[in-house]
Amino acid sequence: MARWRSLSPFRTVWASSAVPETNLGLFSQRIQCRRLRHLMAPPELLEIAEHRCFKGTLYRFEHISPVLGDCTMKLSTFVPSGKGKFPGVIWLSGLTGTDESLAQRASSALEVAQELQLILIMPDTSPRGEGVPDEDPKAFDFGVGASFYVNATTQKYKKHYQMLDYITQELPSMVAAKLPLLQHRLGIMGHSMGGHGALVAALRYPELYRSVSAFSPIVHPTESPWGQKAFSLYLGEDPESWRQYDTLELLKQYKGPPKRLLVDQGLADPFLSEQLKPGLLKALCDEKGLALTLRNQQDYDHSYYFISSFIQDHLQYHASFLTGVLRWCPDADHPLAPSVYSVDPQIELDGDANVTEATEMPGKEESQPFDSDDHPDQRPQGDAMDAVSSSEETHPTQSSQLVLNSSSKEIECLAAVCFEEAALELMKIQVAPPGPGELRIRITAVAPSPLDVAGQKERSGGPRILGVEAAGVVEDVGEGVEDFRPGDHVIPCCHASCGRCSACRRGDTNFCESIQRFTSRGVMKDDAMNSTSSTRFSYGSTEIFHFHGVSTFSEYTVVHAESVAKIRKDAPLEKVCLLGGGVAAALGMVWQVAGPSPGAVGAIFGLNAEGLAVARALHMAKARKIIAVDPDPSRLELAKKWGATNLINPYALPEGCSIKEEILRAADAPADVAFDLLGYEASVQEAITTPWAKSFAMEITCSPFNVTPRLAGMRNVPFGGWRPKLHLPLLVDLFMAGELKLDDFISHQADFTEINEVLNCFDEPDRIRTVLRF
Repeated sequence: MARWRSLSPFRTVWASSAVPETNLGLFSQRIQCRRLRHLMAPPELLEIAEHRCFKGTLYRFEHISPVLGDCTMKLSTFVPSGKGKFPGVIWLSGLTGTDESLAQRASSALEVAQELQLILIMPDTSPRGEGVPDEDPKAFDFGVGASFYVNATTQKYKKHYQMLDYITQELPSMVAAKLPLLQHRLGIMGHSMGGHGALVAALRYPELYRSVSAFSPIVHPTESPWGQKAFSLYLGEDPESWRQYDTLELLKQYKGPPKRLLVDQGLADPFLSEQLKPGLLKALCDEKGLALTLRNQQDYDHSYYFISSFIQDHLQYHASFLTGVLRWCPDADHPLAPSVYSVDPQIELDGDANVTEATEMPGKEESQPFDSDDHPDQRPQGDAMDAVSSSEETHPTQSSQLVLNSSSKEIECLAAVCFEEAALELMKIQVAPPGPGELRIRITAVAPSPLDVAGQKERSGGPRILGVEAAGVVEDVGEGVEDFRPGDHVIPCCHASCGRCSACRRGDTNFCESIQRFTSRGVMKDDAMNSTSSTRFSYGSTEIFHFHGVSTFSEYTVVHAESVAKIRKDAPLEKVCLLGGGVAAALGMVWQVAGPSPGAVGAIFGLNAEGLAVARALHMAKARKIIAVDPDPSRLELAKKWGATNLINPYALPEGCSIKEEILRAADAPADVAFDLLGYEASVQEAITTPWAKSFAMEITCSPFNVTPRLAGMRNVPFGGWRPKLHLPLLVDLFMAGELKLDDFISHQADFTEINEVLNCFDEPDRIRTVLRF
């Protein structure tokens, strides 16, 4: 007689090798056979089908689920081809769906997952099989195929219908034990009932999921006929116990880290007004300042045709937050509400717990959280909560410092002014109030960049204030500015992004024509239109000109609203200030413009901060070989720490050996992409011999951080292809999630009064970026 004993919550084995007695009173013969098959094929998932698809593999498994009352569950997964482990995205299907719904009815998702190197995890929509209860007569909106992803509490359903625990606890552990899944890099999404389940899971367990999105979700099920029926049968007649499974109720009480939500909704959906109610979600997010991108898609319905049309956008969105390689951009037609990032985040999570309830809802039965101590290799990495919880303590001035109501007053402040002399002159200047469409910003941190060094050497066009890489707090706003308010944390940027001009509305460029002709003259837009040519800076009766529309070498500056990106308030300004210039442009040059495939060979010429950023970006994009070329040995060693696989000093090559030959020797192939950061154009062209290869250069003199493709028919790309208002907040999110290591770029810190000393030693090998604080 054999006994069962449990080695873990998810693994059951025989206590002896004897064959157990068959007890048909407890199990049918079929269930007994399936249990034996699972026991003979550890780990838990037993493969029942395998199909080659889009160069990856679609698997179907079955397993015994202790969480769901020992019923037999089926599960589909898509695993891309490639080496190593991959991030994963869980897909939750809607009413009447199964584990095969997405793969069979929107197979393009598998092709995109292969390209993005994502594992797709597609569980069933409910427990199934003998002994699993259901209603009689059977209805499509309840019971088998319609679990609503809740943990049931009523007597009839509580044994088997524990789907929230199944999705958040049992499922990821089993998949990670069988497949090459990075369990700490998970996203979740779904459709209809599955969209509801994805949002609820992400809001209740925010540290389990780095990203969340939904198609046509049921956002307010406590006021939806579908939800009311299901909740009354699964949870009982007390509506108070339903609130813990309602997205709107969870958002009202959410206390977790800032979450970004992506929702697509078809406007021809027959269930739009009665069951789904996306307008309520938008209204609440707008009121609370939550980052929701709700895309209302004209003429699309509730079907998988709708899902197929936009699944690529959703997977690109998830890949950006799961890999750190930003591939997604919210389109200008669906901007975030002006309240987003203007409302202080309310974060009250226990920093010692890796998986906690981020909402406090009454009437919830306590469930067992995932224990990271039992699975140290699966502990979430890059936890933004450490940075969030210490933000106020470490940087109290960022949110607690008083913001003056000085919109009609001139401010006197410290600035470093570029005159004809070699050194910048530290002096007190006057900063006028912002004009229409302008912001006045108190700069808290600034980092001198190559563009500033070039501007200092130019010394033409009259006195001006340099500075392009900075971050600060909005002091006051001019007439007509609706998207910003005093106290907002912002990154000014030398590349504008208005979102309204014809260039911004095009999808094939990030060029913005709104203010460039004015900022190139060092004046503000309204002055230029009136031909007055005045500026917002002055010293006595002397006008001081602006620099690329930013001028951050001043404690206060005035900029066009088109040149400012609003960011989350828990991000340390002295670090994210680097995203306003060359570092961000270099990342975009790789991810946005070049777009190398995994396994590509990349060559980098010049290892300044921008060159090191290119090395990091190539490494994150899974380049096979990253070849760094620079005459400075110390910079080469630094590049190795940043991901470079091969180092070339052009002055230390063997006699008769060219850079091209050395690259061929190191990579066994020409470079697929090459990047020129210091004007080595001839060497870059020499490194590439194949007609399909691409090379790029970053220009920092005439046009700030322009990326120049060295290939016939390709145009210059400003600022690495980024659209600052849309992309910079996402890059900040990636930094806060631990994906972008901005700290590594900051080699020195100093007081702003030491700015001339910093500029004089800007090119020293041990300096990457120096952050100056006022």
